[in-house]
Amino acid sequence: MAEAWTARTERSNRFLFVAIAWVARYLGRPAARTLLHCGVAYFMFAAPGARRASRDYLRRVLDRRPRWRDSYRHLYTFATVFLDRLFLVRDTGSRLRIDNHGVEAFRKCIGDKRGAIIMVSHLGSFEALRALSGRRDDLTVRILMNWATGAKVNSVLERIDPGFADRVIDTSTSDVDRVLKVKAALERGEMIGIMADRHHAGERTVDCRFLGAPAPFPLSPWLLAGILGAPVFLAFGLYRGGNRYDLYCEQFSDGLALPRAERMPRAQEYAQRYADRLAEHARHAPYNWFNFYRFWK
Repeated sequence: MAEAWTARTERSNRFLFVAIAWVARYLGRPAARTLLHCGVAYFMFAAPGARRASRDYLRRVLDRRPRWRDSYRHLYTFATVFLDRLFLVRDTGSRLRIDNHGVEAFRKCIGDKRGAIIMVSHLGSFEALRALSGRRDDLTVRILMNWATGAKVNSVLERIDPGFADRVIDTSTSDVDRVLKVKAALERGEMIGIMADRHHAGERTVDCRFLGAPAPFPLSPWLLAGILGAPVFLAFGLYRGGNRYDLYCEQFSDGLALPRAERMPRAQEYAQRYADRLAEHARHAPYNWFNFYRFWK
């Protein structure tokens, strides 16, 4: 049976996170990338569940039996993308080369001061979508995130950037409170990033065909987008090695239609369309998938 990611205990070493952040800030990205091997070794030996999840995913996306070095590369890519979050959160992403693809419709939305919903995922770096703004000061991007489940990582990011928490809408609050906060942000012309590839325990899901087998995808992102009627984009920030990222932005809809009588079937259809696009990008960047838990049924 597939697993809800919120059912897992956060497995991380806060001291190691702080050490990597310190090295990145004072010694630079190359030195910090060397230190990442310690973190990868920690996960390779201390997180057997993550290793199993990595092998399961790699077997599907590579269409072959993964080797030990495949899992190591998978975890090292994850560690590198986490390291680069430190630079992106502190707005020092100039160290990184981010090539944008298909961003014209999104930038038009920004120019019209029209809020939008961006469906992001744990494929690559969702922080890379900050580059979509073109470094504009008049654009705010907020992420819907369960603060408690990533408390150790979030505390490190908050120390680096005290304003980080202000850009997060905590999904552990009530549904009504969350909807009202998102609605208010959209009305201010802000962009709302929603993780559409993970579900909470007890959340409504639909089994979507994903990399050759059914997997549960959450319905709430699509129901929320349908209620609010905002434009919807998909964004994938794929790590390509070195300091390079490719950021793909796709317009999914100018506003989802969810008639009351067809609400659930339409939401399920949107979730499957999203899963298809996610699978397509995963095949082109196979080591960028960072859901290290039992994902498939």
